[in-house]
Amino acid sequence: MRAMLAYAGATLALLGGMAAAVVALVGPADPRAVWLAAGVAWPVQLAAFAALVRVREGSGFVVGWALGMALRFAVVVVVAIAVTRSEALDPATALVSLVGFVFVLVLLEPLFLRLAD
Repeated sequence: MRAMLAYAGATLALLGGMAAAVVALVGPADPRAVWLAAGVAWPVQLAAFAALVRVREGSGFVVGWALGMALRFAVVVVVAIAVTRSEALDPATALVSLVGFVFVLVLLEPLFLRLAD
């Protein structure tokens, strides 16, 4: 539980900072797409990390990790389909932001898995 709370808090703060920085860099392109990507990335990462914490021991770890990666990939595909069918958001901004956010948050997982011990 400690690892999950620490991961949730740290990633929320980091994600907010990253999204604000991306919006500042992207400028008027489509800040809504960046914030949507952040809003999608965070709960997906929390779900994948929670599953990974549960199966961190033994051979279940690799299966849990693979399922988490499959979940992330599926979410990117669903978002890609949704934003390309809609003209409300810039698809490139949304997808590059989503993949970037997910990538950075995946890199943080090992640091917080240690807290689960």
